[in-house]
Amino acid sequence: MMRFMRAVNFCARWAVPTLMLMLLRVPVFSQQVVVSAPLTADQVVSKLVQENESRAKLLEAYSSLRVYHLECHCVSHKVADMVVRANYEAPDKKTFTILSESGSGTVRNRAFKKLLEAEEESMRAENQQRSAIAPENYTFQIVEYKRTDKDEVYVLEAQPRTKNKFLFRGRIWVDARDFAITRVEGQPAVNPSWWTLNTEFKRSYGKVGNFWLPASNRSETEVRVFGKAVLTIEYSNYELTQVGGVTVASSLDKFSNGQ
Repeated sequence: MMRFMRAVNFCARWAVPTLMLMLLRVPVFSQQVVVSAPLTADQVVSKLVQENESRAKLLEAYSSLRVYHLECHCVSHKVADMVVRANYEAPDKKTFTILSESGSGTVRNRAFKKLLEAEEESMRAENQQRSAIAPENYTFQIVEYKRTDKDEVYVLEAQPRTKNKFLFRGRIWVDARDFAITRVEGQPAVNPSWWTLNTEFKRSYGKVGNFWLPASNRSETEVRVFGKAVLTIEYSNYELTQVGGVTVASSLDKFSNGQ
């Protein structure tokens, strides 16, 4: 039991900072045209930051449904699930209501609830600044550019400027029509624990109205001695309010996203 408790603690340690990094369906390209990128990495990121700021000013509030699932392939195999209603109010307030829980109580208390607490903390202005995907925190390089009649995407390599628990190293996919991030893949800039051998995460975003919001998150961690832990979060049923009182809802329970 003691070894399992340690494993759960390690799961919580890697899951919390991984989620805080982001406080992100690979587009299918037909008749892909291979051309040189019309913009530099700096220009793409500048437009990305500008459009993110504009969208943030227009978003007054939103609510969504989340399904958390954690499976620990450790000394003692454990599974836990939790369904949560999340509410956001501009500029920096998030609240959570747990709708249902099942599975390991230890996992739920030591991982899921810690994740919610950490996300609330990440909304503080100084933490948002430290975790922003922006030139202040990262260097960027274009590694791929794709264009079709319907889609145009930049893939950028992002390297953190400092070893900061809020940052990551990996790649971002930027929609060139909206200059919005549709997908992120990578690893934490700082290993959250000596016990953590490797952590990989994938996060995708979907478009609701004019806004790109989280669609799915998957984090997989190899824990020294104990095995592997996999966390997934699925986001759906968005309802958002723009400045001026306009309400927009996702048309499907699970919308198409940028994975």
